[in-house]
Amino acid sequence: MARETRRRIAMVAYTHYQTDPRCRREAALAACDGWDVHFFALSHDGIARTFEIEGITLHELGMDRYRGASSASYILSYLRFLVLASAAVQRDHLRQRFGVVHVNTMPDFMVFTALLPRLFGAKVILDVHDVMPEIYMTKFRLPAGHWKIRVIKGIEVLSARLAHRVLTAEHPKGELLVEHGVPREKIDVLLNLPDNALFPLQYRLPEPHLLTTPVDPTDDFRMIYHGTIAHRLGLDNAVEALALLRDELPGASLKLYGDGDQLPELQSRAAELDLGERLWFSGGFSPIEDIIPNIMTSHLAVIPTRHEVSTDYMLPTKLLEYLAFGIPAVFTPTKTVRYYFGNDHPLYINEPTPEETARKIRWARENYGEAKRLAAELQDRWFTEFNWPHHKKTYTDLLDRLVP
Repeated sequence: MARETRRRIAMVAYTHYQTDPRCRREAALAACDGWDVHFFALSHDGIARTFEIEGITLHELGMDRYRGASSASYILSYLRFLVLASAAVQRDHLRQRFGVVHVNTMPDFMVFTALLPRLFGAKVILDVHDVMPEIYMTKFRLPAGHWKIRVIKGIEVLSARLAHRVLTAEHPKGELLVEHGVPREKIDVLLNLPDNALFPLQYRLPEPHLLTTPVDPTDDFRMIYHGTIAHRLGLDNAVEALALLRDELPGASLKLYGDGDQLPELQSRAAELDLGERLWFSGGFSPIEDIIPNIMTSHLAVIPTRHEVSTDYMLPTKLLEYLAFGIPAVFTPTKTVRYYFGNDHPLYINEPTPEETARKIRWARENYGEAKRLAAELQDRWFTEFNWPHHKKTYTDLLDRLVP
């Protein structure tokens, strides 16, 4: 089909496209559904460029992500991206009309990049990755009644009303948006399910000898985490737990793939604890394709998320990716985790502290056959109900309803 005759969609996100699985997933879905996809995103080096990748046109705008602790600087960085993205989307729209503008959060007000195309008839999707009021309450230690949080909630609701449809990644998050004032009838849930092309289900029940063979603590026990490295995600507990287990499990090691505000702190702490080669950092985000070989050779994943108002509405996509490969994971039972997996489970890190994280790692190591059996059970339960080949129609059907 000639590009000139295809429906056109603009996608906007304050992110690095190549390391953002949800954005890549949605862009690829739209392209496979016959859309001419244009994605507007950050640039790793601050240099603006446009090129073709994976069947879409990627517009990297001339700025990188802000990393720091200043709320004012965060907002200024978002506003700068809003200006750049608005100008780029509107310029492209005037050359050839977009049928849909799909805006990813955070922040919610990024939806205003779609204002001019909306006035010319384009349909607008607001894709809420994270609930911004709760993120800011956690990050800057503000109470729910603080005037800044009330303003952010107001912007969230206004942004949702400007959009024709609102997407979100978990059912509890959709309910929270309704509580904030977003009309329920506007909301669709598109779960962050593993792409079966990258994560084909591998039903790997524990080998019988694992249930009876005594554990040798000097044997390799490879642990992994991949994703954002931030205080709310509790990776400092994993680092401290590794130090606590230094003598008990001398064969244990941990690889952390990702980037974020807490990375320098963790690197410094690892040096203080003299963890050496037992703890490895990638030092930045990597495409998931580059991480998959290390996931497949890992024994255990560690996801020690803190219990906070923002994390309560997260279901870690990485958890589902580990389960797809049958890799056991120890993980925190946030509100959303309990919604899908129940209130109690042997693999839960019930109190995300170094001591409890170490206890769960120790249990998984000493009972590895049982840990693998439990992972297989979770895998079967989850993917029987939710699987990407079927669930992806949530998005393609939405696009077809908006622009037949």
